[in-house]
Amino acid sequence: MEEEQVTGKEKVVDVGDRMAHVVIVYLVAVLLTLPLYLIIVPFVPEMVVPFGDGLRIEHFLTFGCVLLAFIVLVRRFRAGVYVGLMVGLVGITCTSLAGKYSFAELYRDYADLLGSLRATSSNAPLAARKLAPFFDADKLQAILRESDGTIRREAVRMAMANFSEVKVNADELTLIQSLSIFKEINTKWHYVSDVKGGEYFASPAESLELMAGDCDDHALVMAACIRAIGGQVRLVRTEGHVYPELLIGTEAQMERAGYLIRKQLFTEEVGSAPLYHHTDADGRHWINLDYTRSYPGGELMNERIIGILDV
Repeated sequence: MEEEQVTGKEKVVDVGDRMAHVVIVYLVAVLLTLPLYLIIVPFVPEMVVPFGDGLRIEHFLTFGCVLLAFIVLVRRFRAGVYVGLMVGLVGITCTSLAGKYSFAELYRDYADLLGSLRATSSNAPLAARKLAPFFDADKLQAILRESDGTIRREAVRMAMANFSEVKVNADELTLIQSLSIFKEINTKWHYVSDVKGGEYFASPAESLELMAGDCDDHALVMAACIRAIGGQVRLVRTEGHVYPELLIGTEAQMERAGYLIRKQLFTEEVGSAPLYHHTDADGRHWINLDYTRSYPGGELMNERIIGILDV
């Protein structure tokens, strides 16, 4: 009887050890998976479920594949992983006791790493693919050409209304001022539909006075105001929507813009959400300024892009 009791205890200990190994393996695999997943997922072809709200299944598949790969690797080199964890824990404990680097700081640095990767991620469809002619392009360009001094005065006023305390380089002023215009318009904009069965394009001056209209009215007034202070904008047409995009520039400029938007300009609005942008055929990055979002680079509507108009 006594031998059976000892054997039972050993079995319990053995099961506990195996459970601990499993937990460690999965925890390490998840911690390694998150940053690599954020790097890889923008380059994975879009796969949308053709019903419901259009679930993006490539996100789940990519995360699952990366996680599975790390689980296999961690199991294969489990001894090395355990040694690395022990060395890391001892090192962090020592630096924490010495007041140099604590566990809280380690967690913060890991969270900042994930945030920086998400800030420059783009899982929007590339703008370099073949597109159809932009519907009503001539009308929209004619309206923008007719902009008068009212647009310039209001654009300058809105450009100076926000972010004056943010210290930036001289070549970043137009970006900051363009985002100030975005904030001024989007915090006051109200959506109002066109007459049923018709299409009405309001002039930018009319939209500034009313701060209301549909998506193309918003896109026109945003484009007119940003153009008036030297920014470069284009209009993007999807199957049921039009929205403006602001040219950011190179990869380095996109990273810088992402940092400014997330850490200094729209901190409360963005939170931990990713920032979305398009990359054109020349490698230039464009960030959306849609009225449906409270910050630049908000998540795009799940609709196929059918036209792009440089204005």
